[in-house]
Amino acid sequence: MIGLLATLTFTVPLIAGLILFRFDERKADVIMLSSLLAALVFQLGVAVLYVTEGEGLIHITYLKSLQFGEVYGIIIDPMSVLIGTVVAVAGFIFMFYGVEYMSERNVGHPGGKGRGLFYAWMTLFEGATLGFIYSSTFLGLLIFFELMGLACWGVVSFYNTKEARRAGFKAFIIPNVGAMIGFYTAIYIGLTQLHDLSLFSLSKVSPDIKPWLFLALLIAGYTKSAQFPTYSWIPDAMEAPTPASAFLHGAAMVEMGVYLVARVIQFIGSLPVWVFYFMAIMVSLTLLIPILNYPVQKDAKRLLAYSTVAEAGIMFSGLTYAVLGLTGKAPGFDIGLKAAMFQLTTHAFVKGLGFLTAGTFTYSLGTLDLREVRGLGRVLPINGLAWGISLLGLAGLPPMGIAFSKAELVADLALVRASALAWLPVLMVLAESTVFLWVGLRWITRNVFGEPNAEKVRTHPVITASLLILMVLIFVSAYLAYPLVEEITFYGVVP
Repeated sequence: MIGLLATLTFTVPLIAGLILFRFDERKADVIMLSSLLAALVFQLGVAVLYVTEGEGLIHITYLKSLQFGEVYGIIIDPMSVLIGTVVAVAGFIFMFYGVEYMSERNVGHPGGKGRGLFYAWMTLFEGATLGFIYSSTFLGLLIFFELMGLACWGVVSFYNTKEARRAGFKAFIIPNVGAMIGFYTAIYIGLTQLHDLSLFSLSKVSPDIKPWLFLALLIAGYTKSAQFPTYSWIPDAMEAPTPASAFLHGAAMVEMGVYLVARVIQFIGSLPVWVFYFMAIMVSLTLLIPILNYPVQKDAKRLLAYSTVAEAGIMFSGLTYAVLGLTGKAPGFDIGLKAAMFQLTTHAFVKGLGFLTAGTFTYSLGTLDLREVRGLGRVLPINGLAWGISLLGLAGLPPMGIAFSKAELVADLALVRASALAWLPVLMVLAESTVFLWVGLRWITRNVFGEPNAEKVRTHPVITASLLILMVLIFVSAYLAYPLVEEITFYGVVP
């Protein structure tokens, strides 16, 4: 039963996405929301069954051959159940908001006709993301990875301006290059040496080849997650409609690069210590990028985009320490894996709130220029509260859930005794949070408490309800997610 529900979770939106290319306006609204609601219900069913039955790792093989081993299957475990639930919940909320955002009442981007195409890409996006989360083979991961990239291109280039077309092309090409390096390498080794495409075969890779295979897959994860030096596509991708930006940054494209590397770490077994050193340097360089860019950002979505680079970097910091646990320097150290997935969970809702609130600037005020947004506390109080909570949450302040996931990352500093370099990611995480807090307080002072530059501003109950739901989830997500987070661990042979 649980396997069927997990499969329906991603097949329903995939089918609905294809159907939506033929519909528009009200019919498209109904089909899109119905399919995403169905995916949410199926995913919640998976979560309830999994938590109540407590079956550990469930591996279901759908396609197998003598020559290639497992070709396609799914894995249902604490990590896939947790992240699948995050994607299904966030995706539905973002697109519930999106029905109104894509309407003709949007001051900055009047919509109406043509939104069916946007819904089609977004529904495919969610289906591909959920399919990626549950996949147990590299072939399955590659197929859904590419579908995500195609859907990302569709939503980023949706407005069909010169800038949107350029950004969409860039958002497709850069991660796709990473996919070719990582997945093609993994599939080649699986076909020629292991005769198995399953994640379970990773631990059987020759010790001489294993670190290079991991590095290739790490590159795929880095390009997907906009890490140094391939981060530039993510600020440009802000040409997408805001609901797509929220999904792309909060629960899909970027986070799936982190998820990919986390999956590989779970199964690959022992690695040499130089892999840890490489990851520590790369994540520190990544965190330097937003630190330098935060103070000069004037566009609300670009500010949040650089925050996404940083938050994904924080997730990779957790995975860097998880790799340290695979080197023998800190035996069995899986708290980094837990921290990364905890951060992914809590970040989804606070980043989604930030983007949906920025979208209300476009919807109600017709601008994303933070210098033109003043006095929200008087003219749009709910929106002003949401903007303040999202910026303070991204800075890591309690009692928002993201504060606890960041705390999990630095909770056991005993690991830094393994290497002096182990201090560097922690220090960079603290520096990034400090700079973002300073910048965030500066904008909150102006945007929320400044003198209003508009007397009457229009909003909509759908938008207000979406913001309120996300604000609640920001405070309760850590509590709800923690039991599953604690069950996440290594499956490969750990030194």
